[in-house]
Amino acid sequence: MKPKPLNNHQDTITNTMYVGLLPFFAGALGPWIFPETELWLSQAFLLYSTLIFSFLAGAIWAIALFIQHELPKRHIYASIIFSLIPLLGYFLPIIFRTTLLLLGFLALLFWEKLFLKNTYPNWYQQLRHRISFIAVACHMLVIWNLMQEV
Repeated sequence: MKPKPLNNHQDTITNTMYVGLLPFFAGALGPWIFPETELWLSQAFLLYSTLIFSFLAGAIWAIALFIQHELPKRHIYASIIFSLIPLLGYFLPIIFRTTLLLLGFLALLFWEKLFLKNTYPNWYQQLRHRISFIAVACHMLVIWNLMQEV
C-alpha cells in the first residue's frame, strides 16, 4: 500500500493547525481583556475566519483533482458553494455573519467526514475534527460577546 503524502508532514501540519488557532483565541477572548477593542477584534476575527474557511473550501477543489475512485464534480461544486458562504455573510450584520461562518465550518467538516473520510489519514481526520470544534467554540464565544452588546 502506498503511503499517503500527508503522513510525511504530520508534525508540520499539526503544529501549523494549532498555531492557526491563535487568531481565533485572540478574537474570542480579547474583548474580555480589552473591552474597548471588541468591535475591531470581532471584525479581525471574522476576516481571519473567512480566510481559513475559504482555504479549507479551496482544499476540497484541490482534492477533486487527485481523486481517482469517484467523480470529482461534487467536490468541485461543493468547493465553489462553500467558498460563496463568506461572501453571503459579508452583506449581513456581524452577529449573523459570525453565525453563518460557524455553521459553514460545521457543514464543511460534515462534508469531509461524509465524502472524504477515505481520502484523509486517520490522524488528520482526528486533528481536523478537534481544530474545527475549537474554532466553532470560538465563534460561539464571539457570538455571545456580541449579544452582550445588544
